[in-house]
Amino acid sequence: MIVPTGIGVAALARGCSYPARTLEPTGVIEVRRGSALTLGDFFRIWGQPLSTTRLVGFRTTGSAPVRAYVAGRRWRGPMRSIPLHRHAQIVLELGTFIRPHRAFLFRPGL
Repeated sequence: MIVPTGIGVAALARGCSYPARTLEPTGVIEVRRGSALTLGDFFRIWGQPLSTTRLVGFRTTGSAPVRAYVAGRRWRGPMRSIPLHRHAQIVLELGTFIRPHRAFLFRPGL
């Protein structure tokens, strides 16, 4: 699933947003410069679950846990501790393994 637009943006308070937000339906999370945030912080802002058995509204089946990849490599620590920084390429996956892309072309200025 693609991460939706508007996470971390206060709809009624013009110009107000959290230090992590989404402004486009591309899956790109914008992180305020100087913020030391993790993937767990983003899911908390979003109000969605993230664990080895749950990813947003999905649950794993059988013994296959939710897996995380950073820059195309398997993340071995807790997913919630993955740091969010400029141009980090994070893929979360549950179910059958699909090799994640190693690169994403970010829009100029991001």
